[in-house]
Amino acid sequence: MNSFLKELRDAIKDFLERGYSSEDQLITWMERLRNATDEKVNGNDYYTQVSRRFTAAYDMEVNREKALKRHPGVSRFTLNYVEPKLRSELDRRIMAATDLIKLNRTQAVDKTLQRFSGWATSIPPITSISPGLSASSRSGVISTSQDIAKSAQQIDFEERRVMIDQSHKLIANIDNIIATEGGALAAVWHSHWRQPNYDYREPHKHRDLLAYAIRGNWAMKKGLMRAGDNGFLDEVTQPAEEVFCRCYLTYVYNLRSLPKDMLTKKGEAFLLAA
Repeated sequence: MNSFLKELRDAIKDFLERGYSSEDQLITWMERLRNATDEKVNGNDYYTQVSRRFTAAYDMEVNREKALKRHPGVSRFTLNYVEPKLRSELDRRIMAATDLIKLNRTQAVDKTLQRFSGWATSIPPITSISPGLSASSRSGVISTSQDIAKSAQQIDFEERRVMIDQSHKLIANIDNIIATEGGALAAVWHSHWRQPNYDYREPHKHRDLLAYAIRGNWAMKKGLMRAGDNGFLDEVTQPAEEVFCRCYLTYVYNLRSLPKDMLTKKGEAFLLAA
């Protein structure tokens, strides 16, 4: 956003010095600002940026097997088996994040230009400013212009936030695919509520370390387990589903690792006989 911010500062300076003298003055600056924005968009391949970041996360989770730490008992063989689906999810998430960043950026720029236009047209021409604009009024004009520039500076920050949030969603979806294909029985919720300064959600804090049954799993079909006290995983929002949620799940794949409230009498007898 450097070129856009430079043009915006120059435009603000011009209106502070000359005031709003004509519609042509505003049109000229709006065109220059829009061109600076378009040059920035064309000069940056958002798809490449997102792809690079998400591919790095994918490599860590899949190729370097970090995801398997959340799936105890799942082998590298299973990971290789589901990799085509994981790769498809990576491609889908890259496209979704790229489109979202472009949309958010367009809306943010349009809002900034709208605020600038409203601010600029409210300033009287210099002939009126010279004799009548008080020091306090002048200070208010400058303060408003600084707010406009500050909102523009947030655009890049918001883009980074989107990439971070979408990265969490990618990892959560990778986990979901592995759990589905690997035959997970249940999932244990993990919240970061203990982390200093983390803006956690209260419902997520209360889910911390609770186990949720995965509906329709093989053990449930055989009558070896039930939902348990906390119910099914699909009855609550999923990790990373809500914006900037960093919660995650670890998965249970065998009957012996299930909480007792999830085992049926048949399941207990099965374990005793095993």
